Amino acid sequence: MIEDFSNIPDIPTIFGDARQIAYVVDDIDEAMQRWHRESNVGPFLVTRNTRPLSNAYYRGEKAAPTRLNIAFAYVDEMQLELIELIGDTPGLYKESLDRGDYGVNHYAVLVDDFAKTYNQALNQGWVAIIDSGLDGLARMSYIESPEKSMVLEVIEWNPLTRPYFNGLEKLVKSAEVGQLVHEFDLKDITPTLAVFTGLVKYTLKKLFGQVQQTRREAPTV
Repeated sequence: MIEDFSNIPDIPTIFGDARQIAYVVDDIDEAMQRWHRESNVGPFLVTRNTRPLSNAYYRGEKAAPTRLNIAFAYVDEMQLELIELIGDTPGLYKESLDRGDYGVNHYAVLVDDFAKTYNQALNQGWVAIIDSGLDGLARMSYIESPEKSMVLEVIEWNPLTRPYFNGLEKLVKSAEVGQLVHEFDLKDITPTLAVFTGLVKYTLKKLFGQVQQTRREAPTV
């Protein structure tokens, strides 16, 4: 498992460096124990029965709510994410489980100009699997390379998303090392002020027609 962290494939320069490596697992608790036992990874932060994808589209169609158990840890400066799908909601995670693919599910990248990066990627043949969030507020998309050799989670890096990513890193790295699993809720690191400020700015931009649309309908499979 751990060798994947030193063998990350080349990611196009428009995306920057990978900041996270994610795996889909059958059992989040067993997976945390296995990563710790086999690769000495931990402590883990785990949030359960959460719905992190808002206003989501799956391959161009409105997506059903997806419930997940998610665990986070760090290997040096790289974030590890373990994802357990609750139920059988169609989406990127279900596709991986149906294929029996338990290798790297995706790499996460953080981009300052989401619209520019996203549209450039689609123009180069990348395909959107999952789109979520709101243009002009915060966006995230899972996109697949033209050769279907890589999936990237492209995250808009702004005042709304930075506290989540940085907050997780702070919590994980300050967690008691003698305890492998630490439970938390995403609302514990929600940047309330940034959300309020972002919503005000978004409302004004939308009112004056200044919201740049980036979502495109993706081909179905």
